[in-house]
Amino acid sequence: MSSEKTMSKTISYSGLVILAILFVLVNMVSGNLFKSLRMDLTEDKLYTLSSGTLNILKSIQEPITLHYFFSDQASQEIPQLRTYANRVRELLQEYAQLSNGKITLHVIDPVAYSEEEDQAAEFGLQGVPTGPGGNTIYFGLAGSNSVGESRLIPFFQPNKEQFLEYDVTKLIYTLLNSKKPVVGLISKVPMFSSFDIETQKIRDPWVITSQLQQLFEVKNIDFTASSFDKDMELLMLVHPKDLSKKTLYAIDQYVLNGGNLIVYVDPYAEADVPAVNPESPIESAGVRSSSLKLLFDAWGIDYSPASVVGDRKYALAVDVGNGQQERHYSILGLDKQAFQDDDVITSSLDFVTVAMAGSVKPKEGADVTFEPLIHSSSEAALFESSKFRFLPKLSSLSEDFTPSKEEYVIAGRFQMQPNSAFPNGAPEDAEVKTEHVKKAANSVNVIVVTDVDMLTDRMWVNVQDFLGQKITDAWASNGDFAVNAVDNLLGSSDLISVRGRATATKPFTRVEELRREADDQFRVQEQSLQNKLRGAEQKIAQLQSQRDDQSSMILSPEQSAEIQRFQAEKLQVRKELRKVRHELDKNIHSLGAWLKAINIGLMPVILTILALVLSALRIKKRVQQRA
Repeated sequence: MSSEKTMSKTISYSGLVILAILFVLVNMVSGNLFKSLRMDLTEDKLYTLSSGTLNILKSIQEPITLHYFFSDQASQEIPQLRTYANRVRELLQEYAQLSNGKITLHVIDPVAYSEEEDQAAEFGLQGVPTGPGGNTIYFGLAGSNSVGESRLIPFFQPNKEQFLEYDVTKLIYTLLNSKKPVVGLISKVPMFSSFDIETQKIRDPWVITSQLQQLFEVKNIDFTASSFDKDMELLMLVHPKDLSKKTLYAIDQYVLNGGNLIVYVDPYAEADVPAVNPESPIESAGVRSSSLKLLFDAWGIDYSPASVVGDRKYALAVDVGNGQQERHYSILGLDKQAFQDDDVITSSLDFVTVAMAGSVKPKEGADVTFEPLIHSSSEAALFESSKFRFLPKLSSLSEDFTPSKEEYVIAGRFQMQPNSAFPNGAPEDAEVKTEHVKKAANSVNVIVVTDVDMLTDRMWVNVQDFLGQKITDAWASNGDFAVNAVDNLLGSSDLISVRGRATATKPFTRVEELRREADDQFRVQEQSLQNKLRGAEQKIAQLQSQRDDQSSMILSPEQSAEIQRFQAEKLQVRKELRKVRHELDKNIHSLGAWLKAINIGLMPVILTILALVLSALRIKKRVQQRA
């Protein structure tokens, strides 16, 4: 019997050793054979790259090197940042994994006074000092291509997690296409530096024009142009009023051949100051609208220059003379609620102003994909744009104003495969260099903005002359919107398709919900106690007011007793309020702790119990078999 037990133990130990060896071997083999096989089980597919990113990765021809810097040691006391850093590292590994060897990823911990820290500084990464010890944390990405050009993400900001994939994909895309983009700009309003006949002085360019010129190669194209250079990567059309058919045809064919277009139209552009006709001042004053009707109708875009958006919620106050101000229902200050929060163009905007803007939407039945970028509130309605030609008084906009409960889109993005607005071919005076295209072969992107005035300096920026230098101070995000729109459309369709993603951070929504409920209950009790407190204070004040001047320093015994009683009640009410507040805080803290413990610790506990139960059942079964 003794030898049988010894043999059984030997077999059991041998079995454990064999199992351990098999476990290691299986892991090694599976790690090599199935290293490309991955499953993303996260709720929002956080680690699954979008189709646009995958297409860009497939297009890589030359090797790209990514240097991911994260100060692992210096961030030991910042768990939230370390969690996000892991998310970034795992996503970058996914890029390298899916690039077929074209992307090489280096993960670097730039500890203080090391060569790696010097390398991070040489790339231009942004080191952020933290804590009393003055540790510097690097958390950025440097990418370089085969010809030595580099691009940076100086610091991964956790509050921009939803655009992490877009930022990384854009970095790779710009490494693949490193030439400074060429933007063609056709404008019927004076955006460029020009000579002002009325003042006989040189007029400065608009600030937005200067900003675009800093980032892109901006070509000023005459509005009578009949063709565009092949190197133009984006066309920006501002206030297209009275364009000839040959210019419209050039725009039509440019878009149908895959060109990206941004159009700023306007039902009533204050920036457009027509020349005064002494013989007909009324007529000259009324021509301030613009449209691209011929092209819009063919492409499935619905915009009417006859309507101006009025909005009671976003109406701004304007000067009406004599130091008085009045709200203008069509000069709007739009906040974050008016912006598309998951779009890279508008998500970072804080405040945008527009003046007499229109609205845009897809034509009914049109085969287009439409994404609103900026919209009004539901407290909006449409005015006839002709109303603004001779507005007798500003208050006429607010009188009898009835919101339609509809949100009007002021700026939106269209994605489509449009038909040509010239089905019969080029007009007679057109300059035809290529074969006429009747329908776009691939999907194209068009952004339509229904306000031109938002680009003017007065709507978003202060400009001062300091020692001969122009100093600009932006007080609204109009410039950021314009630059973001150009920057976004200059990417390929694949890059444009990369949208904001869900974040890995999962708030305890149930805790927050219970917190709000508990807080509401506290408010009810607090209000009741506050009412009692005010009653006590009013009673004391009433008793004091009953004293006449002669006896103001002497209270009757009844009055003194009454005052003391109410003062005691006042102290008791204050004490009860503090107790209610304390109990509320304690309950919320306890509730949060319990829910966190359940969410974080329950599953390991359940698995441990199951493992113990299974182990006990196996032992019991083995004993029964031996018996």
